[in-house]
Amino acid sequence: MTKTIGLDIGGTKIQGAVIDEKGEILKTYRLETCAREGKDKVLENISKIIDFLKTDEIEAIGVGTPGFIDSENGVVTFAGNIDGWTGLNLKKEIEKISNLPVFIENDANIALICEKWLGAGQGFKDIVMITIGTGLGGAVYNEKMGLLSGSHFQGAELGHLILHPNGEYCTCGQSGCAESYCSGTALVRHYEELTRNRLSGAEIFKISDKDENAKKVIERFTSDLAWFLTSLRNVFDPELIIIGGGVINSKDYWWDEVIENFNSYCHLSEEIEIKSAKFLNDAGVIGAGRIAMERLENE
Repeated sequence: MTKTIGLDIGGTKIQGAVIDEKGEILKTYRLETCAREGKDKVLENISKIIDFLKTDEIEAIGVGTPGFIDSENGVVTFAGNIDGWTGLNLKKEIEKISNLPVFIENDANIALICEKWLGAGQGFKDIVMITIGTGLGGAVYNEKMGLLSGSHFQGAELGHLILHPNGEYCTCGQSGCAESYCSGTALVRHYEELTRNRLSGAEIFKISDKDENAKKVIERFTSDLAWFLTSLRNVFDPELIIIGGGVINSKDYWWDEVIENFNSYCHLSEEIEIKSAKFLNDAGVIGAGRIAMERLENE
């Protein structure tokens, strides 16, 4: 039975796991990313995880990492959350560490691969996935074409679709991106603008039944997210949109209102399903392990 290592590199943690052909996690290990200490420290932590997980049975390593990823060559063409990550040939670096074939992919794409394989996307041929966390990630899958990458490896950066022209500034350099309105960071910022009090997204959701400002922020979030979903439906015409990411843990506070708004805004809402992701914390390592299996087989 084929076994691979899946690595999920985030801004705060790196998780690694041994994955088998059924998607079972056989062994796992996690370390802090130490992103502010730069790429050498991050690569050192990756090496420690691989040393812990690697056995003679491991055939390849799959890696999910934030940023724009040239998955053909394993190069990070842009990433803002780890010093020195932009321009790094991550494939070569990890192959030197591990002496195994290595396959690199964007982290949102990895999450979608996991959901398509074992989760909410099973049985669907055309899928869009968004991940709502600190930011707003995206991935697009078509059974005939595979994952959408684009000519500059930025084809599914859905969080940077313009939601409000000339709107709030986004860290990508544009103004009015969906990420500036449909993310955990946006929730925190919008509440702070109203109250001058900084709370986490989870805290804002929890007080929304008694705090009018929290309620206003969530109403804005649910409306903006529903308009965003409407645009995704109209652009990609998918069978399914999957919503994942950390904010999905608070879905009881906003999910029904988003769906209600979507059904009101989108004139073809009955032709598409919207589901929450099945896998959250483990989606990255499972999807990365799966990518390694698929691409090893295709080489």
